[in-house]
Order: sequence, then C-alpha cells, then structure tokens
Amino acid sequence: MPSSLPNLTEEAARLHRRLERERRARLEAESLSERGLRELYERKLQLELLEKIATAANQATTAEEALRLAVVEVCGFTGWEVGHVYRVEGESGARYLRSTGIWHTAGADIELFRRASEEAQFSGGIGLPGRTLASGHAAWIRDVGEDSNFPRGKIARQYELRAASAFPVLSGDEVVAVLEFFAHVTREPEESLLHLMSQIGLQLGRAIERQNDGESVRRRADDLVRARDQARSANRAKSEFLTNMSHELRTPLNSIIGFAELMMQETFGPHSVEAYRDYSKYIHDSGRHLLAIINDILDLSKIEAGKAELGQEEPIALGSLLNRVGETVRLQAEQKSLALRIKAEPDLPDLFGSERMVRQILANLLSNAIKFTPGGGSVVAGAELAGDGALLLTVTDSGIGMSVEEIAVALTPFGQVDGALNRHNEGTGLGLPLARAMAALHQAELSVASRPGAGTTIKIAFPPARLRFRTERTAPAPRGSVAADRQTLPRKAAVGL
Repeated sequence: MPSSLPNLTEEAARLHRRLERERRARLEAESLSERGLRELYERKLQLELLEKIATAANQATTAEEALRLAVVEVCGFTGWEVGHVYRVEGESGARYLRSTGIWHTAGADIELFRRASEEAQFSGGIGLPGRTLASGHAAWIRDVGEDSNFPRGKIARQYELRAASAFPVLSGDEVVAVLEFFAHVTREPEESLLHLMSQIGLQLGRAIERQNDGESVRRRADDLVRARDQARSANRAKSEFLTNMSHELRTPLNSIIGFAELMMQETFGPHSVEAYRDYSKYIHDSGRHLLAIINDILDLSKIEAGKAELGQEEPIALGSLLNRVGETVRLQAEQKSLALRIKAEPDLPDLFGSERMVRQILANLLSNAIKFTPGGGSVVAGAELAGDGALLLTVTDSGIGMSVEEIAVALTPFGQVDGALNRHNEGTGLGLPLARAMAALHQAELSVASRPGAGTTIKIAFPPARLRFRTERTAPAPRGSVAADRQTLPRKAAVGL
C-alpha cells in the first residue's frame, strides 16, 4: 500500500499541470474573444463617424462649412485638442498651402502658434502640411519637438503641442486642402486612424468638387450610398458575428458549466484528490462569468440596433425585487466587509415593465457599487416615490468615485475607468451602459453623481405612466399630467440608442 502513494502523488501533479494548461488556454481564448469584439465595436464607431461626415459634406452649402464640421468631429472622435485647415492655392507646378482660418482649439490659448500658422505658406515637402501636399497621403509625427522638418516646432513646444497628424482632402487625384491636428501628448502612429482620415479626406473632397463642378453632386450621392451601405454591412456583420458567437460559445459553455456542476456535486463518486472540488468550482464560476459577458453583449447589441422589446409587461413590486437582488449580492459585500443596506418605502406602487430587465438593472448597479467600494465602506440601495410622481431607484456607495470625464467613459460600452495596465476589477465595461439602455426601454432616466474619493450615487427615475397602485391610495399627479393616464400603458416598447 505505501508503494502506491508516490504513483498517486505523481498522478495528482500530472492532472494539476493539465488543469493549469487548460486554464491558461481558456483565459487566452477569453482575451481573444473580448479583443475581437472591441475591435469590431471600434470599427463600427469609425464607420458611423465616416457616415456622419459624408452626410454633412453632402448637405453643406459651402466647402468651408463641411471642413469646419469635419475638424470638430475628428477632434472629438480622436481626442486631438487642436485642428486646423489649409487650402491649396497657386498654379500647377507652383502650388502651396495657406490657412483658411478654420480652427478647433477646445478653448486652448495658442495665439502665437495660430498666428504663425496663418501667416505661413507651405510648399510641397515643407513642414507637416507640405509633406501631405507632396505625397497625397496622411502623415503622422510622434513628437514635433523631435522632427527636423517642422518649421513651427519652437512655438509648438511653447504651447506643449507634441503629437501631430495631417491628411489630404482629395478631388480626384489632386490635393485641394489639408487638415492638421495636434495633441498635448506624444502618440504613436495608428494605422487604422490614418486610414480613417484618408477616407474622410475623400468625402470632404466631394464637398469642394461641388463648388467647382455640378456633376460632383451625383458622385457625392453615390459615395454617400456606398458609405451608408458600408455602415449597414458593418452592422450586419456585427449582428451575424454576435449570432454565431452566441451559438459557438454558448453551446460548449453550457456543457462546461454542466459538467463542472456534476464534478462539484461529485455525482459519480467522490474526488480522489480534494483539490479537484475547488478546481471544478473555478471552472464553473469562470464559465458562468464568460456566459454573463456574452449575454450582456448580445443584449446591448439588440438595444443599439433598435430590436430590443420589453415583450409581455407585468407589474413589478420594486421593493420586494430590490430585497431579493440584494440578497444575491450580499455575499460579495460580506467578503469585502462592506455594509449593504436595502431601504424601500412601504406601499410603493407596482412598476409596469420587464421584470427580467429591471432585475438585471438592479444587479448591475449593486455589483458595480460593491466592486468599486474599498473594504469597510458601505452600499445603500433604496426605492421611493418622488415628489413629481416618479418611482425613484437609488444606489449610493462610499467607493472610489469618478470625475466628470470618467463618468462619460463609464457610460460608454466597453469603457473602463481604470486603465488596462492598472486594472484591479474584472469586467468588460458593459454593466452601467446596459443598465442605462434597459432603463431607457422603460422610458426611465439614469443619472450619475460622483466625485473622486467621495463615492457615487446612481438614480433611475421611472415615469408615473409606468406605475400602478395596488390600493385605493391616490398617487400624486405631476404638474401638467392626467392621473388617469397611468392606467393606459403600452404593452410593448422599443428604443434604439
């Protein structure tokens, strides 16, 4: 009997190494899946920007109007703080760039740099705009202070302008304008962004052609149709991808979760090694986590496409539901030594809507509050009737809080307030955007109040038209409303974000 112990030890070690290899492979597969979804979503945003600028170029009465809008939109999309437009002047063989006076500075004071740019003229190959004029292609400078061919470098450094990029506006094969952009930080070249800028330049070229050639109207319309078709094709591709992902990932995941549950329960006999029970739980929990991410992405995709519906609506006792959801996350709070309190006013009216979606809203908000609150803090969730007749759901935590800029990031799908290099919390950045989207399906408003280090309060106000009182108590009617309207509720609702 003692001689068999080394064999058991070796077998346990072999199985442990195998489980570790499988765990690493699963984590890598999850990372690849999330990266692919993020890239697909970013491509969708790029196509939406391209379609927006193409539409503006088609509708603009002047080329200057289209160029001005493009500078603002590109700065907003890329985060570049300064944008500027040049027009090409001169005859063939002696062409040069001169400022149009069109700027976007986001309120920054760059007066001397602005004056130097407007007084200068750039021939082909001279400076950043001249290089773009000569090549007919987008250009990128990581840091203008390190570039030997940037005549305005000294003034740019004075205003801490670092990275720079430029792209041409083309009419056919001819450069007719150049747009340049600057940031206060160094940035490495991004091929996808350079490609997007080149496509924007082509669209803007159509606006300039229209001033000089009546036939350009037809070409612009054709381009717009193609851009629209590209955007629709991208949306279809995303939907098909998500549908395939649903099938290809959900089916094996359900099998993994099911077999893990059998192993956890030791259905076919006890484990020979105690650690296997823990490994089974890790596999089960990881599978559940990945399945929840997939479901969130699919739900958000349906809502964004305007295809989500509440379906058959029902009366929801929000106070009772809030208590039930609170119990499901109480263990998470206790593990972090957090004080979790649920407070709901008595005799609240029923909320008319989708119980599944309202439950997920509550779960997302409470999970986020617990996740971003350090140990020893508190999370309070409550429901009350507001003075205007709305049913108010509130989740308040004493956590790390957010700045105004971070709130905007947190409300964006896949937005992560803590960066990839210093992340301390799991998640894909879908919890809050999905809660807001599902609240909107109920015609409810989600608001966020937060300050760094001072915690966060999230409120959702469900409108009086979605409330039903279970007793003869009369609900307070908001100003300008008719109380009887509460009894007429839509059976279905659909909202596209």
